[in-house]
Amino acid sequence: MNLQQLRAFVLAVELQKLYLVAQKLNITQPTVTFHLNKLQEEVGVSLFHTKSYHVIKLTEAGRAFYHYAAQISALSAEAESVMAVYQGVHAGKLAIGSTHTPATYMLPPLLERLKQSNPGLSILLDVRPAPFILEKIKKYELDLGIISQTSIEDPDLIVLPLKRDDLVLICYPEHPLAAIGEPSPEDVASYPFISHEEGSISRRLIDSWADQQGISLNITMEVSSSAALKSAVAHGIGFSMVAEAGIGTEQAEGHLIVRRIPGWEEKRFIYAVRHRNKLASPAMRMFWRTMEEEWEDENS
Repeated sequence: MNLQQLRAFVLAVELQKLYLVAQKLNITQPTVTFHLNKLQEEVGVSLFHTKSYHVIKLTEAGRAFYHYAAQISALSAEAESVMAVYQGVHAGKLAIGSTHTPATYMLPPLLERLKQSNPGLSILLDVRPAPFILEKIKKYELDLGIISQTSIEDPDLIVLPLKRDDLVLICYPEHPLAAIGEPSPEDVASYPFISHEEGSISRRLIDSWADQQGISLNITMEVSSSAALKSAVAHGIGFSMVAEAGIGTEQAEGHLIVRRIPGWEEKRFIYAVRHRNKLASPAMRMFWRTMEEEWEDENS
């Protein structure tokens, strides 16, 4: 097998149409079919359920093969990109995955400094949930990730804790909870609550806290966007609990009042994550060092 065959296979799985694969690789559609047929002949097993490729459906062997083919294809593309840097073709690129809070409130000033010192550097910032980012890092499709998570235990990953990212209670200035310096769990349960979407890390932490306190939150609204959630709180729909790092501006301007959550145990951090076996480009090493220096005091 060769790299072109692997790329055709990976793109066929991801794009689901051979004409799109042909456009991506700048070859003809019959050539794509030839590569797929030749690949299956060389590996000695059927990777697809059909020979026509009108419907792209992998066999069990095909699903197992895709796991490795995707990594090989991504590493090959990365190797070509790194070599282009040394050849002076361009200044390279840095692909970063981030959850919402660090992408919005922590990374912009660091990325600005990085671009000032490396104006030719191309930066991709992919804002996604933590599990998605970790999967992309493990498949070598992202250089590094900045994510909010309770813990990360994976021998394939290098993990750098940056800062705590615990939740606080927020309400609008006229809300009854604003007049209580240290509200009790029973106080909190008495008023309409604006919740994060079900399945999110924040929602799981809040639900666990409520169970430990023996209370049931009066959920009046569920919101998937942190910005929309803060706006709903500021407009008096209810109170909520959000990452402390994400409410500095609203708190300073007096739009939101912040209170500690009663009985809350600090559990969540913002981590920088990269694959242990991934070759670190000059830009990647520089950005990692910048993060270490920026949050050195947090971890000392």
